[in-house]
Amino acid sequence: MMSQPSPANLFGLLQDAKAPSRNPVFENALIAVALVCLAMGAALHSLPALNQSLFLSANQASAAIPADLRAFATVFGDGSIAACLAIGVFIRNPRALAYIFLAAVVAGILIQVPKHVFDASRPPGVLALDLFSVVGKAHKSNSFPSGHSATALVAATLVGLACGRVWLAVCLIAAGALAAFSRIAVGVHWPADVLAGSAIGILVAVLMFRGFADRPVQLPRWGAWLLTLALLVVSLNGFMHDTGYEQYAGVTGLRWISSGMAAGVALYWFAVLLWPVADWLAQKLFRESARQSLTRVFKFGMVGGSGFVVDMSLYALFHSVLGMNLLLARAIAYWLTSSWNWYLNRIFTFKDADNGRKRDQWAKYILMCLISFAPSMGTFYGLTHTSQFFMEHSQLALIAGVLAGALFNYVVAGFLIFKVYGQEDRAAETVAKAESAKQ
Repeated sequence: MMSQPSPANLFGLLQDAKAPSRNPVFENALIAVALVCLAMGAALHSLPALNQSLFLSANQASAAIPADLRAFATVFGDGSIAACLAIGVFIRNPRALAYIFLAAVVAGILIQVPKHVFDASRPPGVLALDLFSVVGKAHKSNSFPSGHSATALVAATLVGLACGRVWLAVCLIAAGALAAFSRIAVGVHWPADVLAGSAIGILVAVLMFRGFADRPVQLPRWGAWLLTLALLVVSLNGFMHDTGYEQYAGVTGLRWISSGMAAGVALYWFAVLLWPVADWLAQKLFRESARQSLTRVFKFGMVGGSGFVVDMSLYALFHSVLGMNLLLARAIAYWLTSSWNWYLNRIFTFKDADNGRKRDQWAKYILMCLISFAPSMGTFYGLTHTSQFFMEHSQLALIAGVLAGALFNYVVAGFLIFKVYGQEDRAAETVAKAESAKQ
């Protein structure tokens, strides 16, 4: 019988969804803080002189902070990045995925409606640009309330409450508050906007948590498919999304990491839904269960990730520190990294293989790494030269190329180098030949 997965049986990393612990006193305190912030934001919005004075003081005080750091902080309030990070965190608590989406929809409505009703001007639309510091594009309209502030606080509060620890929730909400304050630091929102947006984010998060955290999430199969496709769309949007701050250090890396986390959750749920098919394919192709195959693929990916870190570190050491020629440094780093990956796969990913003849095995692995350049770059080149979509989103073509190269390496390593796959077929052929020889 085909094995059916549960959120607890993949890689030993996931666990069954449980209702998070509740702390009504802390939740009430958050609501009180949010209401105070909302009142202060509304009051400041009606007092433009004081609002402007506070903005200039806060913005000028933060001008000493490097622009890269201010930009990095502010993108935590970007809807795409915040959603991907929240979804990625909740891979250990799938129950929360439903109210993440609901909270995002409610917060979006509560932010966008007043934005267009008030149509308030932002600082660059009111003040001379030489009076304050602007990081990124100088937006001029739809100021009140701040969408980034609401997004940062709704995500931070939801994650904090769902984790069930007050100290962690306080730390996350404080981090969200810093992201909200960064909207003043980058010069695109008034203090009134930030206070009102933050209040809306906290209120929505607490009310959604109270209303839905204790309810069991029982989705029909079509609902599970819909949720999984939504997760995939969110992650793909994260890869393609332009935050408006891509030119600043660390922003693109954060976007890719957060999108990768969300993509991991989507892929996990695809594996759950397609488990019978995956199990059948694994038995046919690899003569092992889908769980064993996915565990091995996961280990192979971990080794590849460690290899990337080693490769970049060695290249920086040889080229930047020791002053080696670029191509020589690249070649030595690549050779050492390939050897690193071979050894880790030998003792970790394919530890059940017949690991005799180390030298031959190592030489084959190095050759495989050199050849894998072809499917990797071939996929990238083919996609970017045949599809307008991939021309405009070359990062997705790059991901596809990396996956093609990794798949090539995994299949070759499993069948031809470490030979954990196909052993039964080869043994059967050997027995058949021996029997025919006797006859």
